[in-house]
Amino acid sequence: MTLTGTLVAACILTAGCGQDRNRLFNGNSLEGWTCEPAGQVSHWKVLDGAILSGENADEKPSILWTTASYRDFELELEYLALTDDYDSGVFLRGESHQVQIGISRSLQKDMTGCIYAPDDGQGAYPGSTDKVAEFHHPGEWNHLKVIVQGKRVQTFLNGELFVDYEGSTMQESGPLGLQLHGGVHMGIHFRNIILREIAE
Repeated sequence: MTLTGTLVAACILTAGCGQDRNRLFNGNSLEGWTCEPAGQVSHWKVLDGAILSGENADEKPSILWTTASYRDFELELEYLALTDDYDSGVFLRGESHQVQIGISRSLQKDMTGCIYAPDDGQGAYPGSTDKVAEFHHPGEWNHLKVIVQGKRVQTFLNGELFVDYEGSTMQESGPLGLQLHGGVHMGIHFRNIILREIAE
């Protein structure tokens, strides 16, 4: 193989030359994350050098936020629910927009991969899909990808496009958050949390 061919192959294997892919969870500690409220940090633990685990046996809410803020990005992660009833998700640039993982408290149905954004004035879940039952696998590891550019949010669950939504109130930059909703005892594992910032 020529040198050029070798470089091309290396780019393919690393998902593209010039793309800055950041592993948000180092597998060893909660460095780069902060819990809100701080008193609930015991909800979040590091397991087996690879898993970020959240569980709220006290049924109190908490959000684990990145200490860094982001504008446009592609986020990928895997998650595994440990309980039958769970209401989690990924907040995007703050609390106004969230990608749901699990059972919505308000709707009492699985809204995984849908966009929770009541501030946009189009209902609680203005970005939704009817594909959840087909592509979501409760009790197994699932792969979630989220692409955020401007106010546009695209979600993919296990390789399937779920939602392509244009928000209206989303802030331009902010942290990412992993949620444990209050009012339900839940457990969930996250791993391979990788973010690639998208240049303007």
